[in-house]
Amino acid sequence: MATAAAASASEPEAEPRAGPKAEGEEDEVKAARTRRKVLSRAVAAATYKTMGPGWEQQEEGVSESDGDEEYAMASSADSSAGDYEWEYDEEEEKNQLEIERLEEQLSINVYDYNCHVDLIRLLRLEGELTKVGGCCYLTELPKLWLEWLHDEISMALDGLDREHVYELFEKAVKDYICPNIWLEYGQYSVGGIGQKGGLEKVRSVFERALSSVGLHMTKGLAIWEAYREFESAIVEAARLEKVHSLFRRQLAIPLYDMEATFAEYEEWSEDPVPESVVQSYNKALQQLEKYKPYEEALVKK
Repeated sequence: MATAAAASASEPEAEPRAGPKAEGEEDEVKAARTRRKVLSRAVAAATYKTMGPGWEQQEEGVSESDGDEEYAMASSADSSAGDYEWEYDEEEEKNQLEIERLEEQLSINVYDYNCHVDLIRLLRLEGELTKVGGCCYLTELPKLWLEWLHDEISMALDGLDREHVYELFEKAVKDYICPNIWLEYGQYSVGGIGQKGGLEKVRSVFERALSSVGLHMTKGLAIWEAYREFESAIVEAARLEKVHSLFRRQLAIPLYDMEATFAEYEEWSEDPVPESVVQSYNKALQQLEKYKPYEEALVKK
C-alpha cells in the first residue's frame, strides 16, 4: 500500500483537456494580439506622419511582449500628446490676448516704441510673419524716430541741447539702419560746424553714414550728394582733392542715376576724368543694370 501510494504521488498529474472555456480564452488571446498589432500599426502610421518618410516601421517580428510594450507606450504617448497640446493652446491663447492688448494700446498711442517692439516679438513668436510684414509696425519705426528727432531739434537752443540731439541720433542709427535718419544726422551736424571740432564731427558723421547705408542702391545717392555738397561749400585748395575723391568713390558703386553723377563730375572737374575712374564707372554701371530688375521687383511688392 505504501509503495503504491508513493508511486502514485511521483507520477505527474495529467494536464486537463482543453474544454470550451479554454478555447474561449484562446480566442480572447488571439483577439488581444490582433488589437495590439492594429494599435502598433496605428502608432507607426502616426509616427511616420510626424517624423516623415525617413522613419521606417518594423512590422515584422513583433512579439507578444513587444505588443504589450507598444500598447503601454501608445497609451502614454496619447496622454502626453494631449497634455502638450493643452499646454500649447494655453500659451498661444495667452500670447493672443497680449497681442490684442498691445494693438489696443498702440491705437491709443502710436508713439509707444516699446509697445511696437513687444508686439513685433509676439507676432514673430506666433508665426504671423505676414502680419508683421504687411502692417505698418516695422515701416513706422523710422518715421517715429524722425518725428521725435524733429521735435528735439526744434527745441534745441544751445550747445548743450545740440549734444543731447546728437545722443538721440546715435540711439536712432544704432536702433534702425535707415538712410533717411543718417541723412538727417549729417545735415544737422553741418549746423554745428562753427563749434569746436565741428568740421571733424560733420565728416565723421557722413563717413559713418557712407559705411552704413552708402551702398543702398535706391537711397544711398542722397548721402553721397549731401557729403559732396558740404565739402564743396567749404572749398579750399586742400579740399578740392576731397571732392574729387568723393566723386570717384561714388562712381565706383552701382547706384541709381549714375549717369547724372558722372556728367556732374565732368562739368565740375577742370581736368578730364581719369581713365581709371571711367573704367570703374562703366563696371559699376553694368552691375546696376544687372541688379535693377530685382530692386524694381522689391519696390512693386
